[in-house]
Amino acid sequence: MTPIISQLVALDRHISTRLAIPRQARVLRLLAIAVAHTGDSPLWLLGAGGALIWEIAAVRQFGWRILLGTVAAGTATTLLKWAFRRQRPPGEGWGFYTRFDRHAFPSGHAGRSACLVVLLLPLLPTWGIAPLAFWVTLVGLARVALQVHFVSDIVGGWIVGSLLGLGLSAVL
Repeated sequence: MTPIISQLVALDRHISTRLAIPRQARVLRLLAIAVAHTGDSPLWLLGAGGALIWEIAAVRQFGWRILLGTVAAGTATTLLKWAFRRQRPPGEGWGFYTRFDRHAFPSGHAGRSACLVVLLLPLLPTWGIAPLAFWVTLVGLARVALQVHFVSDIVGGWIVGSLLGLGLSAVL
């Protein structure tokens, strides 16, 4: 590794460690777990299914975008994880997702949340942008705080998800 890359990796690890929530901070950890899981695929797929059976066309349009974004972002981030094979941070964050998905870069939760927001923005009023951007940020930070991702995994996920969402929006 070049000296600059080594410095960036060290900085990434340092910032990620500083953002970690210790096990003793139970309330904060529970809050981070709840926020992190708002980016889970099963939750979004369930929401998409519910929207798709709705009889209102505008609601079904949300459902199709959620379904498309969830599947596309999940596929893209999984393929990239297998290409990069970056290990997750050491720590106490190992749980359900990390047992089945040992690779960290890019974050699937960050990619999915960014992709969904980009896909849903055209269907929402302008006041909906700030809360969604805040949610995407919180999901990413919660994943770092729980020690299942480094900050660079989150940023990589946001980039992949945003680009994918823009590409999909262009064809919808």
